[in-house]
Amino acid sequence: MRRIQYRWLVLLMFAISQLVLSIAGYGWGALAPFLKKLMSLSNTQIGSICSAFYLTAAFSALPSGILVDRYGVKKGLLAWLGLTGAPLLLLAVFKPGFSVFIMMVAISGFGYGIGNPVCSKGLFLWFDIKIRGLVFGIRLAGVTIGASLSGIVMIYLAKQTGIFNSLGILGLVIAIMTIVVMIYYNNPIQSKPVFNKTLAHESGTFFAEFYKFLAKKNFLFLSVIGACLGMSQGIVGSFIVLYSNEHLGCSLLESGFMLTIVMLSGATGRIMWGLASDRLFNARRKPVLMIISTLAIVSVVTLGVWDVSWHRWMLTSLLIGLGLSTAGWNSIVLTWVTEITAESKTATAIGLISTIGWIGVASGPIIFGSITDHFGFFYAWMYLAFFCILALSLCFFLPDTNNKNIPELNQNIS
Repeated sequence: MRRIQYRWLVLLMFAISQLVLSIAGYGWGALAPFLKKLMSLSNTQIGSICSAFYLTAAFSALPSGILVDRYGVKKGLLAWLGLTGAPLLLLAVFKPGFSVFIMMVAISGFGYGIGNPVCSKGLFLWFDIKIRGLVFGIRLAGVTIGASLSGIVMIYLAKQTGIFNSLGILGLVIAIMTIVVMIYYNNPIQSKPVFNKTLAHESGTFFAEFYKFLAKKNFLFLSVIGACLGMSQGIVGSFIVLYSNEHLGCSLLESGFMLTIVMLSGATGRIMWGLASDRLFNARRKPVLMIISTLAIVSVVTLGVWDVSWHRWMLTSLLIGLGLSTAGWNSIVLTWVTEITAESKTATAIGLISTIGWIGVASGPIIFGSITDHFGFFYAWMYLAFFCILALSLCFFLPDTNNKNIPELNQNIS
């Protein structure tokens, strides 16, 4: 009974940590107008800040997943919080130029990349399949709630204290969360460190891990879908404020509020999609993933052709749909991956699919920014719509059956 009660405290720690760190992950988009003015940056350079953050996150996801499988969840949690928050404090202290600034952003992104493997492993061990989709959604809702807060909090702090001081305040909050996790989090019995020479021999190289997972058709398709939808998440989070301010004629506070609408909708979607998959579709993930992809296509295309003369209430509805899809897909994909993977490889699998997904998140903003600089926002949004269509197309190749009853899926990757 005590274990059952404690696991909800674990979920709370994961969710709050995710929320705080996601303010850092999405704060760059909220700060984009300030950074553009302070450092005289182009849209391509603004995109490169977000891309640097998520590219290093992609590089760290797989190695950190392997290490979490070997050494346990708690050490991974402390590394996740510490490596993400420390560079923000350094930025506040030294207030560097653009080249050093983007290096610090990249280091922070490296720490952020540990989050998906470590949290997915922890929740997989603490919660069973009957509510796993829901709890994954609750934890991942912290991402979009944090992103929505960044649209208001970071803009407010930047106006009141300056860009670098606002980052320092965020770094201090992350340091507090690191102390809380250090004191209160305990590994579940199953997650004791399992590193030994035999396991090291079986694990092989990083390239061997890539091959083992990507050789499985379902994992490969889910990875590409994650990359496509991750691209949409990175682009929307990085450019919705600039798009609203420059193209739609909204004030900075209004634009930040639009980012908040998108991200709160994403938070709602991550919980709602997980609950719908668990309850309405009896743990079937494919129907929900197809709904998400379709909604993303419609939302992105509509945003690309949006005319400033159209009614604002229609724009609010569009932003909600954009958030439910481009920022709400993660819980379904990550839950499905844990269910087709052997328990001893859960964090490694999440690390690999996070690497692939974050490559999409990292590459999207810089390409989108470049297209915007040369051709305008319309063509940039159509570029994104193509990848949303690709995600929907790949859904048709995934099995439409309850995960527990699929022979192929039950041959877990090991």
